[in-house]
Amino acid sequence: MITLARKEIQERHELDKKEIDKRAEQIGMGALKFFILKYDALKDFVFNPRESISFEGETGPYIQYAHARICSILRKFGKSIDKGFIDKTDLSLLKEKHETELIKLLGKFPDVVENAASSYKPSLIARYLLDLSQNFNEFYHIHQILKEGEELKNTRILLIYCVEQFLLLFNG
Repeated sequence: MITLARKEIQERHELDKKEIDKRAEQIGMGALKFFILKYDALKDFVFNPRESISFEGETGPYIQYAHARICSILRKFGKSIDKGFIDKTDLSLLKEKHETELIKLLGKFPDVVENAASSYKPSLIARYLLDLSQNFNEFYHIHQILKEGEELKNTRILLIYCVEQFLLLFNG
């Protein structure tokens, strides 16, 4: 898996060997773990290394890529997301369909975790993280974040920061 990830990274990016090795380890192992966890333990599946390493579709690298995209936006934003920032953010500005869908999905997390734990089905959390990544990507492709006015920009930054915190569970 690490070898497949390394090849994929080398095709996409020009990085030094140390960075390629670091990313290949994270992506390769994440792809393997996620591929296994996304299936219900009571169902059979056939492991497909090529499918599991894809950056598109229902894969660990897809979630990792969404997380990396959010981290990139937050780096470009350049400000700390602390209590003071959160307190000044006007959440009532989040009215667009994709914004409210993300908020609703974030709110479902405790129930998903409780259900996954009580039913011994980590696949429910995997499904949740895929849905969250897909919803974030739809939001990102339609709405501006850093080019908005200050108030809306800050509010959308807080929204994607919250998404990033949940995706960090997988990437951590």
